[in-house]
Amino acid sequence: MFGSIFGSRAYAYEIYVMVDGRWRLDKRLEGEASMTQHANEQLEKSAVAQANALLNMGDYTAVKVVRSRSRSDGFVTQTEIFNKTATARPKAMATRAFKGVFPVCNTLYDLARRPAAKAFSAVYREFLDKQNATSIELLHSPQHQRKLNDMSNFLRAGLYALAGAQTQPGLPSQAERSKKLEALFDKLIQRTRDAMAERNLPAFENNDFSRLHERLAARDLSDDDKRFLFFFQMTKVTQSMSSYAGRLDIALTDMVERSNPGTAPLLDEVAGSCLDSTTLIQDLLGPRSNLSDALIALADLASGKLTLGPKPDPILEKLNRLLGEKRLPSCEETLWERILSNLSSKTLLSKHEPKKEWQLTRNLNHRLLAAAPEAFKEAIDHAGRMRMERVRNMDN
Repeated sequence: MFGSIFGSRAYAYEIYVMVDGRWRLDKRLEGEASMTQHANEQLEKSAVAQANALLNMGDYTAVKVVRSRSRSDGFVTQTEIFNKTATARPKAMATRAFKGVFPVCNTLYDLARRPAAKAFSAVYREFLDKQNATSIELLHSPQHQRKLNDMSNFLRAGLYALAGAQTQPGLPSQAERSKKLEALFDKLIQRTRDAMAERNLPAFENNDFSRLHERLAARDLSDDDKRFLFFFQMTKVTQSMSSYAGRLDIALTDMVERSNPGTAPLLDEVAGSCLDSTTLIQDLLGPRSNLSDALIALADLASGKLTLGPKPDPILEKLNRLLGEKRLPSCEETLWERILSNLSSKTLLSKHEPKKEWQLTRNLNHRLLAAAPEAFKEAIDHAGRMRMERVRNMDN
């Protein structure tokens, strides 16, 4: 495929999507002349896989991948290696409910902070999972923003839902709040475009968050811009990672190996955006016998007291340690919000043994209330009582 002299060539792959009858460049994957044949083959497979994923979103009528081969003398050849048309339109993605209170955002920077970002993560969960993206990456990546913008009805439905989660007193109507959020999201998109045009921004290299932070801190920028550009530069690297676990690992590793008060709250947010993924939580905790066991394990993890096996997952070990040291307050809050949401749901704790529901509920309520931080005790107690009431009604 790559020829006997492939080592003297650099390969690149351009992924195109068809929008309104026209091809539009969605992403370019760059290779280097020094890459091995296997690495180039993997890069090509990744490009085709990403093109297929875009087609499966249901928002494009066709996708294609063009391979470019550049020789050291400057000669370039291009070959279309993949072209696929949608045969049937998949079911349109739907936004999901956000059960918390969405903050009142006055600036585009407010929209990109953790209180708002975790709501974006909940409402646009299906989109983020299909894109293999975190909420931080969505709010700092032109690539993901463009894709969401293409799905205008889906975007507006999500923003309207977020406006509905603004329950603070004295606010205008939900429609007016939604329009304000649309305007702020447009400003956010423009800010990422402006950042793309900025020259000589320090790069995020070798997963060294501290170095990136130090170089940005040396610039004459507002705190909001420093924070925004930190995530913007980070996202260029993390959005190409294959899993949420990989993103979580580099954030936790940096916190373990470097003690930097400047990056600590930022890395806490990065980790929290990864833990918004239900799949990642399930992978970290492993199989559990029932929902009750899973919630108890989640509470132990949130407290940094999860019992680990003889050969624990390195990521889980770091997460458990940092939570126990109280260095991940945003992650702790994220986990307890997940616990509270599951406790408040109507899902049985044990689908296979409904007769044990009463005892399981009673034990679970006791364990969670004992472990819950003060900020969650009242809500956990209320949700537990409501679940007990539902179990009583089931038995009557």
